[in-house]
Amino acid sequence: MKTPSEWQIGTMVADDETRREYITHLVAPRFTARIVKIDPFEKKPVDAEGDVDMSSGFVFEIGGFGIGRGNVLCEIEWPDGIPDAGDTDFVTLWLGKAVKAWERLQGHFLRWKTLPPVQDMAERIGLDISLCRSWSDYTQAFCNENDRSDGDLVKEVRKMADVVSTGEVPVLLGMLHAADYSRVADEIGGEDVWRRFDRTHGQCAEAAALAIMRV
Repeated sequence: MKTPSEWQIGTMVADDETRREYITHLVAPRFTARIVKIDPFEKKPVDAEGDVDMSSGFVFEIGGFGIGRGNVLCEIEWPDGIPDAGDTDFVTLWLGKAVKAWERLQGHFLRWKTLPPVQDMAERIGLDISLCRSWSDYTQAFCNENDRSDGDLVKEVRKMADVVSTGEVPVLLGMLHAADYSRVADEIGGEDVWRRFDRTHGQCAEAAALAIMRV
């Protein structure tokens, strides 16, 4: 893991309307693995994961005592060619690295959500992120609340952006970006968005950077 850009966490909404989380290795050997939460008692994916294929290809269980414990990597795609079935050492090595990268990135999320500017903004817009443990959890919480309120959450963020300080606006923009509302963030930021970041310092700058990069 030479640079943060070597690994990337992403989410998507599947046809069954479940939100799925993936980690991608962006350089050779390139691959994408789905991260699936497992019920510790039933020993199967939790219902919120929707359809999961754990019967084909490699399945890697995350053990130990890290924040990823109780998840598996599965549905792995190798754009440069699927490793041979007997090449388990190679696959185990790289999926182990994927777990470490994912846990590191999740640790950055936990740092982000405890920053005072993030907690303050979340409270002011009426978004409870106390139970979120990952970027994926946060995205789902934001989207669920916006759907529940018929779009009022995003409207509240728009209104808040007009009254908060110059340094706080990027925190709001970062929260939108991390929730997959980048288009709204761009609309609010406008052509002046980068100059806004130049005028942001301290924990506000850290909060904005972590959310935008999702590192």
